[in-house]
Amino acid sequence: MQRIPVTSEIELRAFTLADSAILFATIERNREWLRRWLPWVREGYSIEDTRAFLADCENANASGISLTTGIWFSGKFCGAIGLHKIDLMHRSTSIGYWIDADFSGKGIMTSACRAMVSEGFMTYGIHRIEIRCATGNTASCAIPRRLGFQEEGLLREAEWLYDHWVDLKLFATLKNMWKG
Repeated sequence: MQRIPVTSEIELRAFTLADSAILFATIERNREWLRRWLPWVREGYSIEDTRAFLADCENANASGISLTTGIWFSGKFCGAIGLHKIDLMHRSTSIGYWIDADFSGKGIMTSACRAMVSEGFMTYGIHRIEIRCATGNTASCAIPRRLGFQEEGLLREAEWLYDHWVDLKLFATLKNMWKG
């Protein structure tokens, strides 16, 4: 299993099917918290959905077309972060992330994101990495700003969130601009 050390307390671990129970339990415990901004936390999201997601992650991680990991803080699972499907021709990707409400505001996600960006540039040979955040999600938007990403624009009504459209801010950084 691929492991990426982040700090003395934080580690990223590539997801496997063995993570099904802990991932689903964390999603269930945080359902309302996550539904505010994540369209996949729909009614009826089940352990079977989690298993299917993790099976896809294992295959994609093994083939190097993406990297989806769990975030572990002091030995406790607290969220997820990943490089979405990598565009091999243009050497670009985007990052998605979420965190358990109990771990929010502690700098864990900023540290995890910094490590994931560095991994993308160093290990996967990526040239450009994007992060898209809902305009109202100020906590999520603060992460790429802290990491020195440039805000490149607004994607109007780019995401359907259960019953309404959400505008997304587009942030990006390039390998030659990354200070890690």
